[in-house]
Amino acid sequence: MAIESPSLNVHITKNSDSEAKTSSFLSVTPPISQALGTTTSLSYVYSTPPSFTLTHDADLAHHLAIASSGPPYQFPVAGGSFITYLDFGPNPEQEEGFWHRTQTVDYIVVLEGELELCLDGGEKRVVRKGDVVVQRAAMHKWKNLSTTEGARYVAVLLGADGAVEGGIEFGGENLK
Repeated sequence: MAIESPSLNVHITKNSDSEAKTSSFLSVTPPISQALGTTTSLSYVYSTPPSFTLTHDADLAHHLAIASSGPPYQFPVAGGSFITYLDFGPNPEQEEGFWHRTQTVDYIVVLEGELELCLDGGEKRVVRKGDVVVQRAAMHKWKNLSTTEGARYVAVLLGADGAVEGGIEFGGENLK
């Protein structure tokens, strides 16, 4: 059974169309989380299309369309962006994550727990609360090292040249 994501509060600002240009908060309902296996879930927060403009709230319209469509959520296209939380439940069986790569630069900040980040070249790193990972289209997988505690990170993904909607490459059988 996939884990339930802890509650997520999202605050999005907007500007008025008036000459005074006052700012306010939108009323936001967090979108439904997407299960990524038995112990991991992804919570979509916001995304922008490529070469977006703030004029007429074009970025906001894009976000609302993505959020209302529900999972599965897509990685950004070239020039687009995406912010998400990933939650990893306790991993009593020490299940491995899945190998994958996207054509994105990912800025990842670990908020809770301790995760193992494995690369297809054989290297592994343990990342902990407060650690930052800059991941550049690497073939990788994540694993929660705790059998009793969850882990969480937030990631901002920027679509690089060649990135396409839904563009994810999964690793082969020969990767360990």
